[in-house]
Amino acid sequence: MRRVLALASAIAASACASAVPVQRAYDGAVIQGRFIEPEAYAAFLRGALAEAAGDSRGALDAYADAAKLDPRSPELLTRTGEVRCRLDPHDARAQAAFAEALDAEPRYARAWAARAKCLLAGGQEASARAAARKAAELDPSADGANILLARTAAGGRDPATRETLVALTVTARDPLVAWDALATWAQSRGDVALWVRALRETVRISPGRRSSVALAVDELAGAGEIGEARAVAAALVDADVSPLPSGNHALASRLALDEAILRRDAEAVRRRATRTRLELEEAAGRALLAGETEMARELASEPALGDPTSRGARLVLAASRGGDVVGAATDARADDAPTSASAFVAFGMALAHAMSPDQAHVALAAIAHDAIGSGDDLLVRPAVQLVSRGALGADALPPSGIVELAASRSEPLPDAFFARGVLDARHEYLAFAIARPTALRTGELGRRLTHASGADPVVAAAAALVQLATGHAIDPGAPRALLAIDPGDPLLASTALRLAEKVGDSDVARRARAALTALGGTPPRTVE
Repeated sequence: MRRVLALASAIAASACASAVPVQRAYDGAVIQGRFIEPEAYAAFLRGALAEAAGDSRGALDAYADAAKLDPRSPELLTRTGEVRCRLDPHDARAQAAFAEALDAEPRYARAWAARAKCLLAGGQEASARAAARKAAELDPSADGANILLARTAAGGRDPATRETLVALTVTARDPLVAWDALATWAQSRGDVALWVRALRETVRISPGRRSSVALAVDELAGAGEIGEARAVAAALVDADVSPLPSGNHALASRLALDEAILRRDAEAVRRRATRTRLELEEAAGRALLAGETEMARELASEPALGDPTSRGARLVLAASRGGDVVGAATDARADDAPTSASAFVAFGMALAHAMSPDQAHVALAAIAHDAIGSGDDLLVRPAVQLVSRGALGADALPPSGIVELAASRSEPLPDAFFARGVLDARHEYLAFAIARPTALRTGELGRRLTHASGADPVVAAAAALVQLATGHAIDPGAPRALLAIDPGDPLLASTALRLAEKVGDSDVARRARAALTALGGTPPRTVE
């Protein structure tokens, strides 16, 4: 709230419809500015509150309303540029807003600093350094500009440089500004370890940043940095005892549960389930899919005992006990409340081993369930397997699952999947690898995700498909390495088969076909 009040004072100093100067006091200092219309202030305050709550779109709408009454307000223009940059650092409208702010007030240090941060996030380091230098000249006490200057002057990611940057951050006058600046610097350099550290410190110092940090979690997971994404998700949920504010935190919330599940900390799972407003059956399903059967039973027993109608918990218990999954499926009623997606997928995997694919398909079709989240690998990967087996309809898959299924079957994708923002980075790369392997965007994504090509199944498969489509030389050991990542994955098995046929590795081809047969899938059509 203090930050919102500070912003309100800034807008009061810079925005109005009259040239008559007025004076206001804030934190003991007298600020002189123009008169501000109540309507303009109300719109600005609405935007500031929306921004603080992580509602970037709402903030932009409110700032636009305020700008209609004062289109030359440097603070409004600066805030607009910052929000646009946070949504997309390459959005030309962000830099246009900063340019307008500086045209209105060339000596507005905060606009120079915000422009520098946005340029750095967009990879324009030289321009960012120039803007930061200007901001530091105008306001020598500005932490953000001075720290950004120091960081853009540093080179490399060696431990000594990292420690120097962290030490500079820790001793800064304003820790929040400093850690936020470090996060921007590390993200722009691709220094994931430092970015994760800065994000965790930022949300620890300021739990109000949980919404914006949740967006970073999505980006980390979408780039194949799933372990790091879980660590940041855990930090943002643990940062405050209150539940997460409303917003798009679905993946971050579930990854926070996964982090505790993998540590086998049931109490942390329960605590985080409360703070993320997730049911225990959701946590139980995720535990079962993660291979933590005992924890799954423990978590599912609580809602099953407390609420006998909790279908999701009963399904998890049936699947985790190796018991009567067929009977549990028969007992499911069409009018029951939807079960959680994780409980549904976990039960589906158990059911697919107890019934024929056709029987499992009929049984699962009768169970209402929540939608499977796109990019949530713990659910999407087994859901794709269920579809490959014929036990689940493809309409149950989210966009990321549809792309994986199309890649494993060598099928085309609708044009809608190539619009920005539909898929995370990994699945966008896979979609382009399927349909547009020579496009500039394909190469851009491949370079960005090259760090994950040896471990992340989606990135590994996409890179292999690009090689096949473009005629690049294929390492003879590549098919074997691809299959070794996860031989039970239909996407990897189908891609390994195509690679093996290309290089003449009959042993890997045989193993890949056997894996696909066991999964109930079919070998992909050969595409030269």
